[in-house]
Amino acid sequence: MSDDPLTYLLDRFATDATTLRARAAHLTGQNAPEHGPDAEASIRMAEACEDVLALLNDLSTQNDEEMLDALDDLGPELHALSERATDAFVRSVYGGAATRVADVVQRTRRHDDDAEDGDDDDVDDLADADDDDISDDLR
Repeated sequence: MSDDPLTYLLDRFATDATTLRARAAHLTGQNAPEHGPDAEASIRMAEACEDVLALLNDLSTQNDEEMLDALDDLGPELHALSERATDAFVRSVYGGAATRVADVVQRTRRHDDDAEDGDDDDVDDLADADDDDISDDLR
């Protein structure tokens, strides 16, 4: 994973959207799977990932702290999108995005604070963050 939180998040959601579209293409014309989204739900989930990408791409910041604040401010918007979604699969994309963004902000701030204190031995680097992404769930 990139050490830059925004780059990491952009990559994750782009990868998830691509994976979901590939899943939809694979499932097109087949019976709905017993578990997980069918082709149509996969497309809706990919579109939700692309909505998250658009929100991330719209962030404009001057420095790292502003970027973390902007990401932090995105959480309530993602939660609201999740609450308004009528589709459980789409709701999970927005809710998962809110959780992932909050986790990345928290880990980055903790890492930055520990680095300033000179105590970065036990810090989870962003590269070691649990990458519990959609593409893993759909395998």
